[in-house]
Amino acid sequence: MFELIDPVHFALATLIIFGAYFIFGISGFGSSIVAVPFLVQMYPLKSVVPMMVIIDICASLYVGKKSSKDANLKELKWLFPFSLVGMILGIVLLIKAPSEPLLIILGCFAALNGVRVLWQRNLEIVDPISKWWAAPFGFLGGTFTALFATGGPIYVSYLGLRINDPRALRATMAFAIFMLTFLRLTLMLVTGLILSWPVMGLAVCLMPATFLGIWLGTHVHTKLSNAGMRIAYGSILIFAGVTLLARQIP
Repeated sequence: MFELIDPVHFALATLIIFGAYFIFGISGFGSSIVAVPFLVQMYPLKSVVPMMVIIDICASLYVGKKSSKDANLKELKWLFPFSLVGMILGIVLLIKAPSEPLLIILGCFAALNGVRVLWQRNLEIVDPISKWWAAPFGFLGGTFTALFATGGPIYVSYLGLRINDPRALRATMAFAIFMLTFLRLTLMLVTGLILSWPVMGLAVCLMPATFLGIWLGTHVHTKLSNAGMRIAYGSILIFAGVTLLARQIP
């Protein structure tokens, strides 16, 4: 299934994972939405998503536990029930739906999120939105999390409009990914998607790049302005989405 002996593919995957988890180390989210659009151009979507679950488990254990003391758990209690319903739908679509339209949706999602991040790079919260918005944001976040492992931008869109403190927002996002990853893992174990030696083997081989990216991102996040990081993150998302759409749409 995986061309592990192909040094070009493996080198590219290593660079992609390093960059994705460098962003994760800085912001507490964003690894999958950056990595998946690039990885699916080399590996099947139904293998990339379970592989990212394995990598996210290890990354979240490191970042999520350290951040849990600063996380706003009350906000997550509203999100998680709706996220679980969305995840169940996402798993069904991942198993049953053809890959091509799903990849087009992923490309559009990545590009539009990149535009949103750039547009809102200097936006400050005035009044938090209602907590009842947790229902649509949680459902959509869970669906995209199960389908593409890319629900982070949806969750941060909601939490960013509820939490003013950047440190608390980063900690809440990191802890949310920590918990949601275990929900994804459980669902994929039940469906058998993650029980693949090639998937687990490639994930293990990419762990050094994962932890190097997290370590470097964690050390530099205090030195970067929020606006500067949003510009870099948004640009990467647009590039990843446009690249994926160019490959999928004739």
